[in-house]
Amino acid sequence: MNYFTQFWDEGRDDEYSNWGNSTWYFETNDADEILKQITVYQNGKVLKYSEENPKDEFGNLGEHTLTIEDCDGTQISKEDFLEIWVSKQ
Repeated sequence: MNYFTQFWDEGRDDEYSNWGNSTWYFETNDADEILKQITVYQNGKVLKYSEENPKDEFGNLGEHTLTIEDCDGTQISKEDFLEIWVSKQ
């Protein structure tokens, strides 16, 4: 598994644009498929997606492959990812 994060310095382009910038956290497998995804917005809103919860009215789990190089991300540990996954409601 791979774990990484990316800061997104652009707001959403929908009715939720006032949520602000966001930080994205990803868990991917060795085939670069996104297994879990967390988005933490500047206003505190948190979106979490996985196979168990692939989409809601605000977004969805990425359906494409993704590597840390694709998004100029920063590697994090599995423990750091899981801490965020569990702590963010």
